[in-house]
Amino acid sequence: MRNIVNHQKKGVDMCKILYFVLSALLIAGCVSPAAYREPITRFQQASTVVIEGARTEYGLANKRERNAVIDRLVVKRARISLQTLNDKEMRVLGGDDLAARMAALDALAKHGQLLLTLASSDAPARAKDAANSLDDAIRGLSSSLGHVPSDAFKNKTEGFATIAAEVSKLALEAKISEALDKAITLSEKDVLTLIRLLREEMSGLYERQRNALSAARISATDEYNEELKKPGSSHEKLQKAASEIKRVEDAWDRLPLLLGAGPGLDAMAQAHQKLADYARSSKNPQDLAELIEATDAFVTQAKVIADAIKTIQEAKE
Repeated sequence: MRNIVNHQKKGVDMCKILYFVLSALLIAGCVSPAAYREPITRFQQASTVVIEGARTEYGLANKRERNAVIDRLVVKRARISLQTLNDKEMRVLGGDDLAARMAALDALAKHGQLLLTLASSDAPARAKDAANSLDDAIRGLSSSLGHVPSDAFKNKTEGFATIAAEVSKLALEAKISEALDKAITLSEKDVLTLIRLLREEMSGLYERQRNALSAARISATDEYNEELKKPGSSHEKLQKAASEIKRVEDAWDRLPLLLGAGPGLDAMAQAHQKLADYARSSKNPQDLAELIEATDAFVTQAKVIADAIKTIQEAKE
């Protein structure tokens, strides 16, 4: 994470250095994966943070839904049984659906690692290993999709499976620069589709949590006021009801932090689009400047997510 912050502080100077280096390479007629190295490094670092943020949100989704249902039953003074806790209403995503989302995020992470490997090394063996790693992740995704009842998610992620084979072939032929361009352009449509689908789901999870917390705020204040009306209500009972108000209000104050993964995925999509534009371009300094601008914006958003994750973790301690 410290690397991301340091890159952010040095962004302007790095742009100048990259302009100089790339201009020299272009004049010499020697465009290589080195031109990609810095923006792809930053893209991969930021992607790691955004993907981890999305994993966290998916991982907490069912827990939040379960707690919200329990809170509603408490307000109604309804009985809670194991059958109630095992009900599908307690879960936003079933086990297979959740596994598919995690597999999709893993495939995105391995895609970023492949790009970084291709940009950072001209060794065919390393490139092939990275391509195979992506291929394994895609196989895992395909396997998970076979169990997913949601056709919408399945249909939008199945196209991700054609990338690794061709990239691996080019890497073995020591055509690393061409392999890098292919890894980006071949994945363009499917990666962007997957990112946007995850973004939509992050928005949905945020709205569910917002609605649940809104109801919990009403319930907590009502409980306190009801207790206050009771003749001879003890200080301990009022304090307990007030503590619940504080807990819910703390969660409400942290609610904006949940927005992080959504805008982070937006920035990831924009940065990947610029990578694809650059891969198809003549790779002049202006093309590189636009790529750097997009990756800088992505890094900035990733830092927001990293800070949000840290705040949420500290609140749990």
